[in-house]
Amino acid sequence: MDLATIDAWNTGALDTMADSLSKRVTTVSEVDEALRTASRLPGWYSEGADSARQLYTLTADDLRDEAAVLGAARQLAVETSAAVNHLKVRLAGLRAQAAGASMTIHNDGSVTAVPTPDREDDEAREGLRKSLETAAKALITQAADVDGDAARVFDAIRDGKITSDGAATVDDAMKAGADQGGLTALEPPKDKTPYEVKAYWDALSPEQQAELLRDRPELLGNVDGIPSAVRHEANVAQLNPVLKQLEDRRDQLKEQIKLWGLFSNEDAELEQVEKKIDDVKKLQELIGTDEWSPDNPLGRMLLVMDMFSAEQGKAAVALGNPDDADRVSVTTPGLDTNIRNSFGSMLGESAALRDETLDELRNAGRGNEKVSTISWLDFEPPDKDSSRPFGVPWLEVAQQDRASDGATDLANFYRAIDATSTKDDPHIVALGHSYGSLTQGLALQDSGGHPVDEAVFYGSPGFEANDEPELGLKDGNGYVMMGTSDFIESFGGVGPNGPAPTDTKLEQLDVRSRTTADGVEREGAYIHSDYPRNGQNGELRVSGYLMARILAGLSPE
Repeated sequence: MDLATIDAWNTGALDTMADSLSKRVTTVSEVDEALRTASRLPGWYSEGADSARQLYTLTADDLRDEAAVLGAARQLAVETSAAVNHLKVRLAGLRAQAAGASMTIHNDGSVTAVPTPDREDDEAREGLRKSLETAAKALITQAADVDGDAARVFDAIRDGKITSDGAATVDDAMKAGADQGGLTALEPPKDKTPYEVKAYWDALSPEQQAELLRDRPELLGNVDGIPSAVRHEANVAQLNPVLKQLEDRRDQLKEQIKLWGLFSNEDAELEQVEKKIDDVKKLQELIGTDEWSPDNPLGRMLLVMDMFSAEQGKAAVALGNPDDADRVSVTTPGLDTNIRNSFGSMLGESAALRDETLDELRNAGRGNEKVSTISWLDFEPPDKDSSRPFGVPWLEVAQQDRASDGATDLANFYRAIDATSTKDDPHIVALGHSYGSLTQGLALQDSGGHPVDEAVFYGSPGFEANDEPELGLKDGNGYVMMGTSDFIESFGGVGPNGPAPTDTKLEQLDVRSRTTADGVEREGAYIHSDYPRNGQNGELRVSGYLMARILAGLSPE
């Protein structure tokens, strides 16, 4: 299979085939109805009449099996035509994009670029070349799957495996056949980059995308590279089924505990399951109060909902669609953050940051720019409710295992923002608080690279770096904020997390009380929890204002 095969496929012939089959199905239906009428033979009661009725029954069975085969073949033709047309349109678009950049897409999906004398854009051109190549090869993979599905259906027809499945009418038999004759959508590829996943998604026809979202939402909701609107819809669709699964497990564990008593493995699991039930209910409440939709573009999007991979429930919620945003922030929280107790206040802080950023953009004459702020809890920060070790979070703050576990996923999440964005180069800002700043720092040093433009570490115990280049950032694009009464400062440079943040070469921001450049009197950030919160006067503290300025692409002042 290669791109030349996609070029050669004749969708017109498939459409003709589908039309012919539709006419044949109509004929079979008419014959069935005629025989049905004749079989009633009103007023004729004899041995001959009984034989006629038996003959109708046998003929009707044959007609329904034929209708099933016709239904399968027609459905295959219709769906294959749609899928191939989609592949052809996508391929034409990729070729036009390649030609505009002096590149060539070859039949095996590889892409070559004509050398240019301007060396400054080499990195950007190489990025485009790789993107085109990834997309072209995804089309080949999808074409091979379509071809394989066609062979599967034709083999089933040839081997007599397409049946009416006991359908009572020809129409029902045709529907039964159609169910056996359609294409099957490829599942998202595993262990691939978000860019490869996005290319896979784009290669699917809209009908196949809709089928996956409708029938297999659990495959899409937490996959980096799937568009945000799809992830949101998939995760919202899973809230009730996941809650039911957890409640069933809770009831099962309670029955087991009745038999075996407390202090068993079941008792420990029950505690975790009950917390996750609370987590799901909290997400239902938080998303339901202001759910994102095309009619509510500033609403909440559930980008991650994971209740099974770890001890604690995990989630990520965006305010506004990051795929359409010019500016995106991702906040990673620290100690004692979980969905059921503190995620609501985190979303409130995220909303305040977005509102302030939009204000700064309007004041700068750039009110047309869109902003999305994301609260990312797709990892397990140390938590007093944790059973590792013995529910004492401070024993874990000095360790990096939770941060390291989360860093790989966070780096991938950043790449997903870039992969699914409709903007050429969205401005992405990493915000890390407390233990979450360590997770951020490790994510920005991931070997796969990242698209983050700026990073802010506040109330940080350290982030394993001394300057911006170590974090994959340009000089001057990394910032540290430390309140004068923040106890965490005494840990800097003492633990295993690299140099003290206030001793690094990153930009050190003053977060003391003052009237900021916009003329607003703001309280400073002093204690560990102050940074993203409003002061007593209802205004964001200096620290929150500075984060908004950075997210807006303005100098912090």
